[in-house]
Amino acid sequence: MLAVFALTLPIYLMIALGFSVAKLGYVAVSDMRAIGRVVLRVAMPALIFLALARAPLAETLRWDFIAGYAAGSLAVFAAGFALARGPLRRPMPQAALEALGMSCSNSAYLGMPVAALLVGDVALRAFAMAMLVENILIMPLAVTLAEASGGGGRLAALRRTLAGMVQNPLLIAVLVGVAASVTGFVLPDAVLKVLGMLAPVAAPVALLVIGSAVADLPPSGIGGAAVARVVFGKLVLHPAAVLAGLYLLGPSPPALLTSGVLIASVPMLSIYALFGLRWGNEAMAATALIVATVVSFFTVSALLALMG
Repeated sequence: MLAVFALTLPIYLMIALGFSVAKLGYVAVSDMRAIGRVVLRVAMPALIFLALARAPLAETLRWDFIAGYAAGSLAVFAAGFALARGPLRRPMPQAALEALGMSCSNSAYLGMPVAALLVGDVALRAFAMAMLVENILIMPLAVTLAEASGGGGRLAALRRTLAGMVQNPLLIAVLVGVAASVTGFVLPDAVLKVLGMLAPVAAPVALLVIGSAVADLPPSGIGGAAVARVVFGKLVLHPAAVLAGLYLLGPSPPALLTSGVLIASVPMLSIYALFGLRWGNEAMAATALIVATVVSFFTVSALLALMG
């Protein structure tokens, strides 16, 4: 177990460092947000493109992995949504918010760095495929359900979601990387060197940014049944469901399966509190994100120990 903590501790120390410098005012939260945008729009796309463009298409897009990850994520989303809407009688937006928190990982800022630092380059391809599931399936589903009651109903909500997807730099990087893999297109050496210089920056800086984002959240108080439900669903049920999906619909190679489960095991997406603000429950969303980030150190370490 000490060996596992030795692996995970540096990752969470980076998050703690980002939290500390933001909380103490040593680096302004606004500056960290700006750095985060650079990572999201420049360094992370470079990392994704290099990982996908250099791999054969059969490794870049594995439909067994995509199907398994999607099945596990959808199962947890459906269970969370049904519980909130049925026995608990939550309004549609709050039910969608809880389901989204349980089934959509912070794959860019936390899942990919954790998996890449622990598993290696295979994690980058797993991250790209998991991100496709999150951005094309889980988030549009949550937004469509939550916003179906206003502004034109489900169709208008889905249209707004799709409009945002086509501007996502990470999705664009995935598509361009896949296209390069299919066509065999090779960029000039000078461009590849620039991308190679940008790529290593993505993971460690992303961890700093997620720490600063947590420092800027306004928790309403640690506790509450909704917070406990969402955190348990995200940190326990989601990786378990993804493991089952990958095992049943794969079989994926061991390193790819491990990467998928690790990506599913991290807290919910960093903009979860913004969805909470948009759908009328910011306090629950912010508190759940803080609790999940702290507790995930122990749950991810335990998962690694169980998986050997």
